Amino acid sequence: MDGRRLYDVAVIGGGPAGSTVALFLAKQGVNVAVLEKCSVPRYKTCGGGVVQRAMRLLPAGAREAVERECCAAELHLSDSDLHFSVSRPRPIVFMTMRDRLDFSLLSSAADAGASVYTGRQLIDLRHENGVVELQTNRGSLSARFAVAADGTTSLTARKAGWMERLNVMPALESEIWVDDSTLEKFSRGARFDLGVIDHGYAWVFPKREHLSVGLLSTRRGRADLRGFLERYLKLLSVKRIDRVEHHGYVIPSGPRKGPLVLGRVILVGDAAGLVDPMTAEGITYAVWSGQLAARAIIDGDFSEDRVKHIYETAVEEAILPELRYGRLLARVIYGASWIRTSFLGLYGDRLIEALTNVFIGEKTYGGYMRDPANYLKLLTFSFGKNFRKSVGTGIIA
Repeated sequence: MDGRRLYDVAVIGGGPAGSTVALFLAKQGVNVAVLEKCSVPRYKTCGGGVVQRAMRLLPAGAREAVERECCAAELHLSDSDLHFSVSRPRPIVFMTMRDRLDFSLLSSAADAGASVYTGRQLIDLRHENGVVELQTNRGSLSARFAVAADGTTSLTARKAGWMERLNVMPALESEIWVDDSTLEKFSRGARFDLGVIDHGYAWVFPKREHLSVGLLSTRRGRADLRGFLERYLKLLSVKRIDRVEHHGYVIPSGPRKGPLVLGRVILVGDAAGLVDPMTAEGITYAVWSGQLAARAIIDGDFSEDRVKHIYETAVEEAILPELRYGRLLARVIYGASWIRTSFLGLYGDRLIEALTNVFIGEKTYGGYMRDPANYLKLLTFSFGKNFRKSVGTGIIA
């Protein structure tokens, strides 16, 4: 890299959020650079399940990274005898490995004209004379705007002046190679389990040659995730394991409370804390916020004040309401087990159908819950009030 070169936009992070920003801007003729700290393809800790609403936002080439298409999903309550299943004629979840998916997305950005620099770790950042100066381990560059797409623990955000640390929830994702009969057993769809871990869920995602098995807790702090995983595998009757790779990570538990733009630095995706509170799925909001940031830069004509206003207004109007509705529902699902069991015992079939419609992009949380009657009934369940009066009444229309 040449520190004398001025880019229009520098994107830090080559995941879905960063690649989306770069692809969108490059297609508009913007001179954009992507700084990715690792060589690519690189392993990325993630269950790798891309819901259909997210796949719809990705370039066509992303389909090449799909290892399985799951048109069915199951929800089990391990602390009760409740079980629900759903199917659709088209995939609900596309199973990928993130190294291949992210490489595909970054390649699409490069093909569109973005300059991609790999093995470039950000060291420092400063604002100077209306531009952002970025120092990396392999040189420096300048840009009129910088986009922080470097995840939950974003170094870019800290260097740019965000003092707040995101609240996070712990997760463990394990790549598990099993015998053919076990792989076939779980190959028919995505599986989700409640009651395996307090205030969270577990999952099984079938890949081409192995299973991605994981769990997360929506509560902050340390948890014995390995112990919960061992018990979960016993619950699943997974007895023969040929090989296993464990990967721990953290996921934002909510959006940043402060601004999403400071000076000429914009936060997107996990760096902004934009993750579905119900599932901890982040690719949808990574891509969506990346698109909004790119549009704001262009529509704001690189004006610091206008870009900030356009982007933050767009996120507030389009994304944050969905996260608020999702968080309300998550309080029911991940709260007291007796409320969850009673709730799903009454409305489980309707709920899983509704959630599936959200995940495939045909509905939104808000579309279901803006009805005042439905919203108030869900609030009643969330806070455990008037439970008896709620029995026999509908929540999901």
